This record gives sequence, C-alpha cells and structure tokens, in this order.
Amino acid sequence: MKKLILIQNDYPGTGKSTLALCFRRYLQQYGVSHQLLSLTEEDTPAPAGSIPLDASTLTPNKFLAQVEASPLTILDVGTGLGDFFNKFYLSAEMEQTLQAAGIALSVVLPVTADRESFDSVTEAAEVFSDNAEYLIAHLVTSCYDEDDKVWDTSYAARVMDMFEAVELHIPEITFHLELSAERISLDNALQNGDTEELLGKEYSKWQRRVMGQVDSARQYLFGDAFRPTMAPKPVKPVRKIRSKLAA
Repeated sequence: MKKLILIQNDYPGTGKSTLALCFRRYLQQYGVSHQLLSLTEEDTPAPAGSIPLDASTLTPNKFLAQVEASPLTILDVGTGLGDFFNKFYLSAEMEQTLQAAGIALSVVLPVTADRESFDSVTEAAEVFSDNAEYLIAHLVTSCYDEDDKVWDTSYAARVMDMFEAVELHIPEITFHLELSAERISLDNALQNGDTEELLGKEYSKWQRRVMGQVDSARQYLFGDAFRPTMAPKPVKPVRKIRSKLAA
C-alpha cells in the first residue's frame, strides 16, 4: 500500500520543513523510493529539494495523480495553508479517494512548548478523524521534562491519546554558531551530505539523534511503503572542525 505523510501546523516555527527534510534524509540513507511535495501559495517558492504544489490551482485529480506518482509521498503544507488543505480534503472527499487508490494517510503534527501550536492538532483530529494515523513531533526548546509537562496537560494531548498517536522528540539545535559561520541554513545543511565535517560534532550528534527518533517510528510512519534498496552508510567520526568555526 502506498503512503501519504502529511506534515502541517499553521503555527509558525514548528519545524515543518526541517522535519520533512529529516524524513527525506532518512529515506535516502536506505535508498527508499519517495517524493517530497510542498503546498505553497501562488508565486511563493517551494523549499529547495521539493516539488511545488500551487494551492491556487490544486484540484482533486491533480493531487491524486501527484501522490500516485510515488509509493511514498511526504507533503509539507506551508504555514497558513493548513486550513486550506483541511477544507480541500473535506470538500473533495479525499478520504474515499485515497482509500480507493490504496493510499494510507499519516498526519504528522509538529508542535513546540507554546500551547498555541496545539490548535492545529485538534483541528486535524476533527478533519481526518480515525481515517489517519497520527504522529506528534515535539520541537524541543528547553528540556524534555518542561516541554512534556506543557503538552501532557493539554486537551490536544488527550485527543491524541484517543487516536493512539506516536510521539517523537526532535532535539534542540546547539550549533547555531556553526551555521552562521558557514552562512547556511539548517534546511540547506540537511540537503547536503557533506555537512558533517563542515559543521562539526554538534551537528553530527544532533543528526544521529534525529535519525534515531525517525527510526523508532519507521514502521508506523512509512508502513509497507518503506522498501530499502541499500544499507545506510556509517557516520564518520568528526576529527576536527574547520579553524574558523573553532575560533
């Protein structure tokens, strides 16, 4: 069965694009056939490395044809377009369309410790109900205990418990200085396989932790669409950081 992984949250700064690229990087390590789509507004460029879907011209047939083009599709819904996609999904009766096409749906909802980021979680539950599997991706901003306490006491958490949602914790980024020194964004770093030596051990450590989180939910996330064609290459130890980063 094919798989559609929908990543959305209209609250800014939840790490949707970063999460999508982390999933993509994980799949690339195993040589799994997949595609990364980005739902954007007219004249808004899609994130690098993704196939753009223009919301203004989106139709049910166009959407289905694009999703059917690959056994595994990751769809990154741009900030502000979550409500649009929810209405599109309902009005186009995509639930029946996806089921008839043999496409399973997973809804990934990245959140932060800010309770306002939980609103998209309850909205998604109302739209997709029990026709999808859910995964909550926590963008860690302080420590697990503090972030978990905010989430665990929320109504959104109780709703997700009913759907038996899986949770991931995306570790805090500790290499902002290295990114700034190299004048690259985290998203660009994730698309470049040679950035470990460039950014140093903190980036390598962060990436290993993220890949470990994704691996822990691999079956739930990707299902039967996860068909590896190769084993991942071992991560090389970082022996030194470039001099300008160490300064």
